[in-house]
Amino acid sequence: METAKASDVLADRIRRSILDGTFEEGTVLPTERRLMEQTRLGRSTVREALRMLQAEGLVSSRPGRKGGTVVRRPDVQGIAQSLEVFIRGRRIRFWSLLEAREALEPGCASLAATNRTDADLEVLDALDARMNEPGIARADYFAANVGWHVAVARASHNELLTAYMVAISNVIEDALFAAQTDSEAVRPAVLLAHRKILEAIHASDPEAARRRMYRHMHAYREQAARLQPPAELPLSEGR
Repeated sequence: METAKASDVLADRIRRSILDGTFEEGTVLPTERRLMEQTRLGRSTVREALRMLQAEGLVSSRPGRKGGTVVRRPDVQGIAQSLEVFIRGRRIRFWSLLEAREALEPGCASLAATNRTDADLEVLDALDARMNEPGIARADYFAANVGWHVAVARASHNELLTAYMVAISNVIEDALFAAQTDSEAVRPAVLLAHRKILEAIHASDPEAARRRMYRHMHAYREQAARLQPPAELPLSEGR
């Protein structure tokens, strides 16, 4: 059996202390020297453990006299970034991303209709208006489209769903943008679908929101397949 690296063991020990609340958010971890004394490990091992935790978003470096390695609690953006790295690193097929989105996003819309706040509606309405602006640049349209779908997920007030949708939406829209697919032809249908979904969310009608989002996602997947075969769409490094 392979023996775990000392840096992995130390990182796991600190990780557990963060996740179980022993080290609360904002806590400054012991200095490298102090950790070396406590663990009897070398500086390079301690630094490697801290780098792993920083990559996971569990700690950050704060400069200055009162700085050091500061504990962070996992957040939606950190989870989304990790998932996006997984998607790009594993080169998940574009078609699989569309299938995942079609499975997840109707649930987000349903929860949004139940849990949305007035502030959520303001964000959704503003992004909808942005997408409908005459002469909007292609890049701005794509950004507003991603923002709208993420805003629906945020309005669900389910952090895990939001993290998944942030990662999936970013990669899908980057792929379509990089492939130079012609969005002009499908914009009217997209804008109408968004309007219908938004009406259901405003009306606090979860079943209508779910049904309309499913139709939108299914139509989106079929349209993407017609514009360009999904296997050929690149999973780019982002715009």
